Amino acid sequence: MNKLKISSLLILSLISLLIVACVFLNGKSVSSYLINEPEIDEASGIVSSLKYPGLLYTHNDSGGEAAVFVLNQIGLMPAKIILAGIENRDWEDIACCYDPQDHKPYIYIGDIGDNNSTHPSSFIYRFEEPEIQDTLIMIYNIQKIEFTYEDGPRDAEALFVDTKNGDIYIISKRDNQAGIYCLNYPQSFTDVNIARKLGTLPYKWVVAADISPQGNFILVKTYNQIYRYKRKSNKTVVEALMTKPKIMPYQLEKQGEAVAFDSKGRGYFTISEKVDNAEVKLYYYR
Repeated sequence: MNKLKISSLLILSLISLLIVACVFLNGKSVSSYLINEPEIDEASGIVSSLKYPGLLYTHNDSGGEAAVFVLNQIGLMPAKIILAGIENRDWEDIACCYDPQDHKPYIYIGDIGDNNSTHPSSFIYRFEEPEIQDTLIMIYNIQKIEFTYEDGPRDAEALFVDTKNGDIYIISKRDNQAGIYCLNYPQSFTDVNIARKLGTLPYKWVVAADISPQGNFILVKTYNQIYRYKRKSNKTVVEALMTKPKIMPYQLEKQGEAVAFDSKGRGYFTISEKVDNAEVKLYYYR
């Protein structure tokens, strides 16, 4: 074996050790599970169930079926939820939260994608988390939250709902400094809501976000990084997002546009779209 090959092997070994060390130092290990469901090919959002700890909800990107796919934590699909009478114009993220008034668990779907920033309004669809007792579930009672941005149309792919008060947060994608927008609770299901801009993040290409069940941590994902923000008990979401984040371990995905805490807020999941015949995998970091 010549010196060049030996040097290359040494470099590769050092890189591998650095990767292992980074994962160890961050206290996270990663597991991956193959998604064999052909229907899940453009996964663009993911969230943990409140009603069924251990189950996840995901959905496809623009133009897909108006369906939410139920996954377990090893990537198997026990059920599919169909939203009757709803269009998937450009679904980009999904969230779960207990309503502060009736205390029931709801699923929120963000039809917030707008590549050219031309849509006059965007939509969030909300429905009560159903009983998972069959492989196909039809949802008819769906609440529609229509909204506009106070500073004009935006393309967005990140949405989460504050577990402490029901406010909905949306983070824009293409702005050089990602805008943080809020729809205060209670949102109207009859009138057009206004998303107020409350701050910015010092980066762009935000493709997903989630808040922990306890409301004390927030994940914001770009194409190549996952940032975790710590929220103190007396701070708002925006105040938390103004602090210095921790960069979390992330197995780079070709088109990774989804992130979600697990049901206990200790680990997190990512899932990607199917690109160039690559396998779709569910990753879990714990």
